[in-house]
Amino acid sequence: MLDVFRIDETNAAPVAEPANFTGRVRMQRVSDEGGSEDFEIYVVYFDAGSRTRPHTHPGEQILVFVRGNGFVHLIGEDEQRVPEGGIVVVPAGVLHMHGALDGEPVTHVATRASNGPTDWDPEVPPEWQQYAKAE
Repeated sequence: MLDVFRIDETNAAPVAEPANFTGRVRMQRVSDEGGSEDFEIYVVYFDAGSRTRPHTHPGEQILVFVRGNGFVHLIGEDEQRVPEGGIVVVPAGVLHMHGALDGEPVTHVATRASNGPTDWDPEVPPEWQQYAKAE
């Protein structure tokens, strides 16, 4: 019998590596709840103005914005606003950030293949230094 999981903020916990985020962020690790070994599926709850730090993934990442309006920012492009219900595919190896706008919290489901670790220490251009991980 299949397990059915729900987006439920009461199942969220503080992120394991808070230095990779700014502001308050919590995560429901659905793939862990379901025992998945091939995919990472996380429901990420960002307080207003919270975001990830710049990072890359070895494969594509899919972000599904399920509550609130957020953003995704790819290197070399303008910050892209993503409305509730929006779905974004972040290309493999592309430096990016994502999270909540200043005025409201956002929740998105982030999924990707478990094909290698996220790089939280990539080279960051000068215009993104304010978001880079503190040394």
